[in-house]
Amino acid sequence: MKFFSNLKNNMKHYLNWKRYSIKVKLLSIFIIISIIPMVFTQLFLYKLSQHYLEKKIISLTDRNLFYIKTNIETDMNYYKDILYRITADNDCLGLENMFNDGDEFEKAASINKIREAFGSYSYSRSQIRAITFVGKDGRNVYYDKRNQGINNRVWNMYSDSDKAEIYSEILNSNTQVILPTTSNSYIGRKPEYMFHMGLKVRDIRTKEEMGIMIMSFDEQVLSDVCNVEMDKENFAEDKINMCSVIVDNNGRIISFQDKKYIGTYIKDYSNKEVNDKGNAETLNQLIYSIPSFTNRDISVSTIPIDSVGWKVISVVDKDNLFYEVNLLRNLTFAFLAVIVIIVMIVIIIFSNKFYESVRIIVKGMKEAKKGDFNVKIKLNTEDELSFISDEFNEMLSTINILVEDIKSQSNYIVELSNKRREAEIKAIVAQINPHFLYNTLDCINWMAIKNENYEVSDTIGNFAQILRYSIGDINKEVTIYDEVEWLKKYVYLQQIRFNNSFTLDLDVNETVLGYRIHKLLLQPLIENSIIHGFKGYDSGRILKVDINKFEDNHIKIIVNDNGNGIENRKLEEIINNIKLGKDEDKNIGIKNVYDRIKIYYGDNAKFDIESIQGEGTTIALVISLIV
Repeated sequence: MKFFSNLKNNMKHYLNWKRYSIKVKLLSIFIIISIIPMVFTQLFLYKLSQHYLEKKIISLTDRNLFYIKTNIETDMNYYKDILYRITADNDCLGLENMFNDGDEFEKAASINKIREAFGSYSYSRSQIRAITFVGKDGRNVYYDKRNQGINNRVWNMYSDSDKAEIYSEILNSNTQVILPTTSNSYIGRKPEYMFHMGLKVRDIRTKEEMGIMIMSFDEQVLSDVCNVEMDKENFAEDKINMCSVIVDNNGRIISFQDKKYIGTYIKDYSNKEVNDKGNAETLNQLIYSIPSFTNRDISVSTIPIDSVGWKVISVVDKDNLFYEVNLLRNLTFAFLAVIVIIVMIVIIIFSNKFYESVRIIVKGMKEAKKGDFNVKIKLNTEDELSFISDEFNEMLSTINILVEDIKSQSNYIVELSNKRREAEIKAIVAQINPHFLYNTLDCINWMAIKNENYEVSDTIGNFAQILRYSIGDINKEVTIYDEVEWLKKYVYLQQIRFNNSFTLDLDVNETVLGYRIHKLLLQPLIENSIIHGFKGYDSGRILKVDINKFEDNHIKIIVNDNGNGIENRKLEEIINNIKLGKDEDKNIGIKNVYDRIKIYYGDNAKFDIESIQGEGTTIALVISLIV
């Protein structure tokens, strides 16, 4: 009890904050508020960097898996196409019929010809190892790049029961069947691993089932796709310890760098029980069989290949991955310990300057409080107090800038008000002018009628209606029916202007006539086609305008001409300038439409331009509308 009592008294003595000098207090405060947070910050940053690095690796692994999946699917589709071509080859079908139903002489003659045909197909891709045809009676004919003997080692490695099961499975399937990887063992040679693709053969004319076709491939094709080796000379130090394994839906291994496990089962990724199979392994047992993964922390990712019923499992060595991170962490803490010692010495030496720095800062703050924002605090140190003074100076500079900005904004608001009043006056004037124009055109129209010049009367009448329609509120929504009627009158005037050098082909679906769009949306596009597209032509030009319903509440508007077109470089320049908001006189109509649809419809509208120089230009609008 006396020991605990003395310990308690000693602790009270050392924890009495008042008895320590200011230097000890500063040093203690520094340790509490700087060193300890610094340590925890380093730990946090280490964990955070580790976390993000893991996410990056997972992302890279997923990309690698996607790359593997894409390559395998591409190869398998290519092999499938070859297999379909063989089964549909008329010459091969004739030979296979002879092999099935001919006499002994015909059967013997057909074997060599079938082998020749299979050989030509197998050499279309180096990965194709062998092609086998199994007839209705179970007899087979084959071509094997590495085995030209009488015995078919690809087909005969299966037992009779397995042959019957495979034959029945392929014959009852309407598409290709992927068979598991198998191993061929030869005396004095390493085993060879192959996977197979089967398809039934049917006479195209009689629809009679003639047998099955099996195409065999070297397993190394899959292994090379899954485990791409980097240049050892350049990447030996940075190489990531990783590997991939391909399994089918039953957990059977199709491809793996340790070949002895091909054909065995992985419990962890099996869709059904495999406990009755004596060679079933867990994924960890499989991976740890590789020396470079023994007693390592691993990360596992998977991706399915549904088209062939496979799954790719990627394994990454996390210990190898985070080796540099762990080394950096240890070095960081070592440097941190050195820095703490040095900083403590520096604080002890320069603690007497602390009071002077504080006094200068307080003085500057008092002057700023009085309204003097031009005050500057200058310290001859580079410690935390110097940082505070710099931040204080920057804050005052920011306040000065904000004050100037407020003054500038006040002047801008006054100027904006003046411009608004000026715009209102101009708007009143603009309302007067149209009435004058309408009355004048009406007088001219009656003069034309009086002189029985009805063509001029029609032209003036159409022009007056176009003018009345155009001068109104441009942001107003109108029905497609009104827009089309205006468009007919506008094109009529342009045809007169250009001596009927072009015709209008207008196709409008009646179901969209009730839809509403912003008026004059198409006029700049029509004008561009007439002015620029038909420039230099006297006749034979066609302006097509199609307006149809697209999906649910969408319409699709297509403006097409068979005029001059736009060269590719100029078209790219036009599109880029429009998107960047650059105004160009020659393209102002297109930009006008593009800007308006973005303002009116935002992401609910799409705008597309296609053009071929010398053939014409097509502009398509897809707009989401409400009836």
